[in-house]
Amino acid sequence: MLHLSHRWRRAATAVGVAAITAVIGAATATAATRSAPAVSGTEHIQVLSAAPSGPATAIAYGAFTSAGRAHFGGGKVGKLAFPGGTIVLTHTAGKGSEHFNPATCLSTIRQPGSFRITSGSGRYAGISGHGTYELSLLILGTRAHGACSSAKPAGQQELLELTGHVRL
Repeated sequence: MLHLSHRWRRAATAVGVAAITAVIGAATATAATRSAPAVSGTEHIQVLSAAPSGPATAIAYGAFTSAGRAHFGGGKVGKLAFPGGTIVLTHTAGKGSEHFNPATCLSTIRQPGSFRITSGSGRYAGISGHGTYELSLLILGTRAHGACSSAKPAGQQELLELTGHVRL
């Protein structure tokens, strides 16, 4: 049976961080353009990536509506860049599940977790918030000599869905 490498687990964690960051950043970007008092409410963020590295795209809706790019590494901190500033957040992963189908070389990972906004800059200075997320990761391995390998996947998709309360 194929076991996912540490690299894929880190990618799944990173996607979670990126999505969380994207959600908060998108909400903040819209709120910052208003001249009204502080805005708060429930925000939904969806982050999508089809590459193992680089920025992911994000769309936020709910209390605010916006789009941006999430930048992440393998750690527990992520950053979202929007016009006029950035949002930084941390996340904690919950107990997830992993399934591998050796007949198709498809790995499916589900990872729940929680997030907290730690800081913002520019238009996003003073943002705060927290919530939960659900990460879904699909990795299609390649077959060589009758065995599956995730070392160089044929394809992958990562979807991160965040929901939380934000205030700016």
